[in-house]
Amino acid sequence: MLQSVLIATGTALAVAVISFGDERRAELTYGLLIVFSIIGVYLLSRMSKLLRARAADVDYYHNQIIEAERLLPKEEQVLTAFKVYQKFSRGEPNKTEFFQKFQLTEEIRAQLTEKGKGHTREFLDGYLLIGFYLMWTCLHLMVIFNWIFRLL
Repeated sequence: MLQSVLIATGTALAVAVISFGDERRAELTYGLLIVFSIIGVYLLSRMSKLLRARAADVDYYHNQIIEAERLLPKEEQVLTAFKVYQKFSRGEPNKTEFFQKFQLTEEIRAQLTEKGKGHTREFLDGYLLIGFYLMWTCLHLMVIFNWIFRLL
């Protein structure tokens, strides 16, 4: 949320820089844009580290729970059933029946806890953060190109 507020403020500052006819005011406003950009990029890097740490926590506990569920009857393997659903049976009409008939081999259990990224984590780790970085870059490029075209 804070990143969105910073991006909105950065956008307003970039538009203001482009709109000002007074060069001194434009330079001061661009200085503010640089400050907001530094804060935004710093917070993005912190958020990225936090996301990676939480993902490692989730991976660890998924592994631990699925390993512990190995000793339980199949009807009580709740997380294992959910992970099978996530990975293999999204389109199945009866998920419980699918899991009961599903052959849980050691290879399948390993696939359930492998370090591959799900679609949500892939979006958060990659696309969302890259999108914010690109937004900050575009704001600066917009101002710089505007200044270049004014000089021509």
